[in-house]
Amino acid sequence: MQQAHQETVVWFAVFPFPAESIVLVLALGDLHIPHRAADLPPKFKSMLVPGMIQHVFCTGNLCIKEVQDYLKTLCPDLHITRGEYDEDTRYPETKTLTIRQFKLGLCHAMAIRQRSCSLFLKLLKDQDLHSTNMLPSCSS
Repeated sequence: MQQAHQETVVWFAVFPFPAESIVLVLALGDLHIPHRAADLPPKFKSMLVPGMIQHVFCTGNLCIKEVQDYLKTLCPDLHITRGEYDEDTRYPETKTLTIRQFKLGLCHAMAIRQRSCSLFLKLLKDQDLHSTNMLPSCSS
């Protein structure tokens, strides 16, 4: 089994606040553990320190509950949207949340493909930032 799937999306975001109140966000998706990868890459996993990250956003395809449980050990403020391979069907297709003055939207691209680009355009309305695992081709 390969160590990490090449399509795994991971990024950190630091919101522009004064230095004493920086907000560190981990956004990731398409982990596909254990179906396409055994675990997160060891070098990346070693950088994830519990208590360092204030928010975790996941755009789907965690696949199994054990991955969700691990992410909760890093940060209890975990936000997940459902991917097509997630076993837990209770994850919402889309999620909007507010962090300080920023309104953020999360969505897995499969939800956009299944429902058309009108869903994506609706999500973008009134949001400052939107995170998805990829940007679909839309025509308005």
